[in-house]
Amino acid sequence: MIVGSYGGTSPTELKAMIEKYGLGGVMLQGDATSSTKVTQALTAAAAEAGGERDWPVMIAVDQEGGVVARLRGMMPDLPGFMAAGAATDKDYVREVYANQGARTLGLGFNTNFAPDADVTAGLSDPVIRTRSPGSDPLNVAATANAALKGYTDAGLITTVKHFPGHGAVETDSHEGLPTQSATVAELEARDLVPFASAVDAGAPAIMVAHIALAEWGGDAASLSPDAYAYLREGLGFTGVAMTDALNMGAIVDHHEPGEATVLALKAGADIALMPADTAKAMAAVAAAVKSGDLPRERLDEAAARSILLMRWQAGLEPKPVPADSDGFAQEFAAKSATVVTPTCGERLVSDTVTIAGGWDQARASLAAALEERGVTIGTADHPGTRVRLAVNSSEDVKGDVVVAISGPWILDKSEATSYIATYGGSDDVMEGLADILMGDVKSESAWPVPLKNMPYEPC
Repeated sequence: MIVGSYGGTSPTELKAMIEKYGLGGVMLQGDATSSTKVTQALTAAAAEAGGERDWPVMIAVDQEGGVVARLRGMMPDLPGFMAAGAATDKDYVREVYANQGARTLGLGFNTNFAPDADVTAGLSDPVIRTRSPGSDPLNVAATANAALKGYTDAGLITTVKHFPGHGAVETDSHEGLPTQSATVAELEARDLVPFASAVDAGAPAIMVAHIALAEWGGDAASLSPDAYAYLREGLGFTGVAMTDALNMGAIVDHHEPGEATVLALKAGADIALMPADTAKAMAAVAAAVKSGDLPRERLDEAAARSILLMRWQAGLEPKPVPADSDGFAQEFAAKSATVVTPTCGERLVSDTVTIAGGWDQARASLAAALEERGVTIGTADHPGTRVRLAVNSSEDVKGDVVVAISGPWILDKSEATSYIATYGGSDDVMEGLADILMGDVKSESAWPVPLKNMPYEPC
């Protein structure tokens, strides 16, 4: 019932940790995901640590795409999940995430802490933003379900997050405890829509966030019996409910590691994810069972669900990585980019281009991609088409083509002939952007969030 975290590089150390505590699983992060060689050695050691169990150890990673991509450099780099929300063909979204999932499985993982089913409120949302598919609950639901099915096609456990919705609160739960002022009834028309839909779509696991609702007792939902009761009885969820990481500020600022773990399991969590101190967490659980504060039957129920989940995953028949698909992230970045221009489908740049804004690597990647396509990088005297990569809302954003490579909202404050949102700025995304600028790929995308000042509808 406890999934720990590991950020080192020693397979022997990781195996010993899992065996020492009898962990249900582990999440790899930090140096543990620094290279393919390191990661595959660690996932193999984690799998071996299961010993005589007849179900797999949960070997998990946080691989959403965009700003949350622990496996960068080991596989093509997708834009943020908002790109999937912008993409109008959800069957295509399913294929993309099946491809990403197959590559994740190939590294030895069996669980991905994705997709993100949060409905973002926009700029008031400090942490989710482009990790969300967008602001329309129905589109968010359709997008999350497409990714859920794609990951399942690949043989991965998906963990739909962050119930009951992290996109409309104004505090980052990594830093403190957010408070949701809306009522449950109000959330049922917005934030809870994608989670209800994911349950109906067969989500095997749901991650419960550290968000306080007055109706659910005022503490983090991850520690609230009312939150789990709503998930089970209100939505009919029968899979595994896990907490968000218990080492986050929203929890450690208010609870000791042992106390938080006991409260989560007692409330209805089946997996306590990443307690701040595993030894203290396990000692507190044992003491709570002995005292009668935490019924053994609750632990039996939680363990049974977790074991069933892992046996289910072991029985999946995964689809392999599609042949000749190394460019899938680039293609997806181009097709999901939202483009507003008076010349839809045509080339947007001249034979000479000047690139400004953004960050160094994004500019360099785009320049290299355009040069490969025969475009010359301009000078101050001969700038050619001015392409501006926009990141920060405080920037002075002007150009012939303005490209939002983080959130699309900055486009409302920009001045351009053509506007593009890519929802990311990785090398693969910049290759896709080059295809759009050259008119080589047609966008199949709509705005996933409302913008006010666009002169035309998306192409």
